This record gives sequence, C-alpha cells and structure tokens, in this order.
Amino acid sequence: MKYQGPVLGVLAMTVVFGVAVATSVPAASLTAPGSFDDLQFDVVAGAQQSFDSGTEAAGALARDGYVVNTPTPTPTPTPKAVAASSNQGGYGGAQCQAGSDAAVESTAFSRVYPDGNRNSDLFGPRAEGFHKGVDMLNDPGVPVHAIADGVVIAASGDGGTGGVYISLAHKVGGVAVCSMYMHFQDGSLTAGVGDTVVAGQVIGLTGRTGNATTEHTHFEMYGADGVRYDPMPFLAEHGIA
Repeated sequence: MKYQGPVLGVLAMTVVFGVAVATSVPAASLTAPGSFDDLQFDVVAGAQQSFDSGTEAAGALARDGYVVNTPTPTPTPTPKAVAASSNQGGYGGAQCQAGSDAAVESTAFSRVYPDGNRNSDLFGPRAEGFHKGVDMLNDPGVPVHAIADGVVIAASGDGGTGGVYISLAHKVGGVAVCSMYMHFQDGSLTAGVGDTVVAGQVIGLTGRTGNATTEHTHFEMYGADGVRYDPMPFLAEHGIA
C-alpha cells in the first residue's frame, strides 16, 4: 500500500479550516461582497476534491436569514359623548313652542330612571324659595333618560346654578311640552341643540354640578308659556312616574 502522508495532511488542514470558519464567522458575512467569494481549495489524491465558497454556498447560507415583523396593535375605540358647549339655545316658552313644532308626535314614554330612583324635594315652596321641579336622587354616573321623543332646545356644559343641563321639546297630543334635566356630570351630555332624541334615550349621567349638594337630577316641565308646573301628574298620566 502506497503511503499518502502529504495528501492526508492537506485534507486534515482543509477540514480544520472549514470548521473554524463555520464556527467563528457569522453566516451572513460569508455572503457579503468581498468576502470569500473567490476562495477555493483543491486537493488531488487520484481524483479532484475541492471546496468552493461561490454562489452555491451563498444560496445555502441565505436560508439562515429571517425577518421579524412586529404587528402594530389596533387601539380599542372609546366612545365619546357629544359635549354641548356653554349656554346653547334657550329654555323659555318661545323656544319650547318652536322645538315642539319641529318634533314628531310622541307616542312612547320613558321614566327618567327606568330602574328606579328616590324623589327628594317636590314641586312647590320650600325654605330656599319656590322649587320649580322635582329632585330625583340616584347614584353618581347613573344614566338619565329622555321621557319622550323630542328635539334639544337648550344644553350647557356649565349652566351656573343648574350645572350641566339639557332641555327637550316634545309634541304630545299636538301640544308643546318641554322637559328639563339639570346637574349632570361634566362632559356627560350625549346631545346638543338641534339634535333629535327618542323616548328612553340616554341624554347624560347623574351628577352634582351647579347648585347641588348630592347627586341627583332636577327635573322640570313647562309649555309654550314658559311657566313651570308640577311634573308628577304628567308622569303619572303616562305611566312613567
């Protein structure tokens, strides 16, 4: 048997060099311009053997590449109330009649608080003066509902003693009937002047803005003459007291 020591030595050196390159050089650097594109080893031992880091090697190494795509999270939309600006519209008799003329005939009615409330000061005289409505007590943030279909004739984000308030004009039996709700939470109005509402629609949240010592809705009713009257008989007549 013929001894081929030099050939085996060259082969061994080639293997050692290949392992060193594979373990110490990043895969991407082998494909970079000007790297080992022209590197080639040939060992002859009866037949040609070679190592070529040309295009075929680059193609094999390319599989190691990857791209990380981080999806952009989609924010959850937050519903926003339509906040009425300060002192819009009016809540006198003329505005009540005009709003009623623009409203549809009311055929359905709703309680201010469908789930119940406690009435405090009623309509009539009291120590501080004549009380022109009914105070309906409830917890902070409880939704307040329109008593009938109608049109918003007044709304305010900071209405003085009435705090955040809204007034609606209705047409009941062809007659102008207006309802007013006061002391809502700041920024909780859901409609502004000129908007239409339906019976039972949430128009704001119970608060204590303005001249109020606790959370409640001061509720008033009046007609085309602008004179406030006791709302309880009307509410009872329509099953919403």
